[in-house]
Amino acid sequence: MLKKLIGDYSDKYRLGIIQNEFAPSNIDGAELKKSDGSFDLLEINNGSVFCVCLLGDFVSSLNDFIIKFNPEIIIIEASGLSDTTSVVEVISSGQLAEKIFLASNWCIVDAQNFSRSGLMRQRIYQQIRMADIVIINKTDLNGSHGINGEIKKLNPFAEIRESAWCNTDLPLGGRALGKYYPYLPGAMNRPEVNSMVIKNGRRMDKKSLEIFLQKWAPLAYRIKGFVNTTDGRTFSVQCIYDNIELIESDVFYGPSELIAISGNFTFHEWTRSFRSFIQKI
Repeated sequence: MLKKLIGDYSDKYRLGIIQNEFAPSNIDGAELKKSDGSFDLLEINNGSVFCVCLLGDFVSSLNDFIIKFNPEIIIIEASGLSDTTSVVEVISSGQLAEKIFLASNWCIVDAQNFSRSGLMRQRIYQQIRMADIVIINKTDLNGSHGINGEIKKLNPFAEIRESAWCNTDLPLGGRALGKYYPYLPGAMNRPEVNSMVIKNGRRMDKKSLEIFLQKWAPLAYRIKGFVNTTDGRTFSVQCIYDNIELIESDVFYGPSELIAISGNFTFHEWTRSFRSFIQKI
């Protein structure tokens, strides 16, 4: 997928590629350098986007990378073990929030081996839940193995595609601009938007959740995630401006998690409001 993106877009944008490997040796990075096209590469080893204890090092490295190369678009390959919300928290941090923002989140699923994920299944589920686009790859070998329904259940709002060799178009640049400024053509500077994450182990009354989203969704470009309610249910949340969707989910077992993309409120304002709607149990 990265090779295809580099081939498709390296002549249109200054690309920065962040390649994260849980293993200490980055074999993929050496292979990627053989790609046609121009790009700048930051190799992160030992799972810096996987382990919370190493996120500080990753933030510093990414900040230095941006200052040095000034990429127009950054693609983060976070590895199959990464927590997507950790990546969002990274780019929401102080020194990075003024330089970059989250435009889209893609997840590639191996159709042949999805059912063999074993102890990593919950981490893989989390990546699918937070994705905008889920690509079911290797469908040329033996179809999609019927996992479309399972993925749709995990993330009812994601666009699901089937592919062989990740041969699918993923628009860069225009997709992000279209999401935030659909009526302004041409290249633009970084919009005044921030990505922010709420994680909370307490439950919220469903009516309070609806009121909370009605208050904040019109001020955000996007709000998505999962919220646990006091009646024992969990809801998948998808908000685009004032279009609010809640779908009950029976496949999420963690604390409530919400991601917002907005330039109209701060993280502290948003979290303070969320806490005010929570009913202690």
